[in-house]
Amino acid sequence: MLKGVCLQTQLIAVLKIALLLLPLCFCGCLEDDVNRGNEALRIGDFERAVTNFSKALDQSPAHRDARYGLALAYYAIAEEKELLKTSTLELWEKTVSEFRILSKVDSSGKIDAAYSTSLFYLARATLVEHGEANVLPILDQSIRLDSANYFSYNLKALLLERRNKVEEAKNLYVYIVTKEPKFGPAYMNLGNLYWKLGDVESAWDIWSMGHNALPDEPGLAHWTQVAEDSLKTLVESGSL
Repeated sequence: MLKGVCLQTQLIAVLKIALLLLPLCFCGCLEDDVNRGNEALRIGDFERAVTNFSKALDQSPAHRDARYGLALAYYAIAEEKELLKTSTLELWEKTVSEFRILSKVDSSGKIDAAYSTSLFYLARATLVEHGEANVLPILDQSIRLDSANYFSYNLKALLLERRNKVEEAKNLYVYIVTKEPKFGPAYMNLGNLYWKLGDVESAWDIWSMGHNALPDEPGLAHWTQVAEDSLKTLVESGSL
């Protein structure tokens, strides 16, 4: 009987010690998962990074580094899929979802640029899958997070142009090249807009301005020459 009591006492003592050590093991296991996730992310093993960061978040959903690591892992996987020209909509949705949750954990603003970029890619992937989808709210959120995300401004301008909001589109393109004179797509798109309107002279002005800013950009060089040739033809025919 005494022996049984001693064993029971020992068992209770062991359980008490285990309960005291449990938080330490919990933290240790969590940080191990985060560290393994970071290592996998560093060497480009993104699927394994997702697995390890997800394990960490199962233990601590508000863990900032695990949440950020998971967002980056999804971001990297989506970028790889972009290069393969395969559907990326679901991955960008996951990436944006992780950044959205992360923004509630980390309000420092350090994640805003990456969050903004993921929103741009989500908008673009949505349009690839659903061409008539209204992604302007997504782009507006992207721009609010990062006012220097000119890719989001540019895509917004293209969509406004598609909706025949020509002046709004023009203003956005002009804003982009004023803020970032090396942003080639805005020159190209604004020149295209004028060209479609039949304003060859304005198209040449914009394309040549872009060509001067980016002399190695073949598209701008080509269309500057096309517009210049058209202007010469118009002058020779007396139409200009």
